[in-house]
Amino acid sequence: MFQKEVAERIIAESNTSKYGRLAILSNWKLNIKKITDIKPQSFSPRPKVDSTLLLFTPRNNIFELKDAKNLEMITRVFFSQRRKMLKKPFNQVFTNAKEVADKFNIDLNLRPQNLEPEIYFKLVKEYENLRR
Repeated sequence: MFQKEVAERIIAESNTSKYGRLAILSNWKLNIKKITDIKPQSFSPRPKVDSTLLLFTPRNNIFELKDAKNLEMITRVFFSQRRKMLKKPFNQVFTNAKEVADKFNIDLNLRPQNLEPEIYFKLVKEYENLRR
């Protein structure tokens, strides 16, 4: 059970204002399903916030990464300035930013919230391969 606003960030879809690092990191190894919203009247004493019950189940097909810290680092760099275009974080992470963007068919004029989680997983894999 989570505060409703936090739950919304965990289950957020790409291209929404709530989508960010938390959604990407949570959905890497888990399938997450919203069960129900719970009103404050259901508790004693009453909290001042609504709650949401989420169901977490392990994914069968996890995107294999060498180190989860790389996913954390890349999402931190990309979402540190979430309203900026992808060009700047790409240049911070990759020395060959244009090549990597072309390889995954990514428009560098998009914003971090426009990329699907799978794209971030692929970018991490590319980052790990380039760091060998």
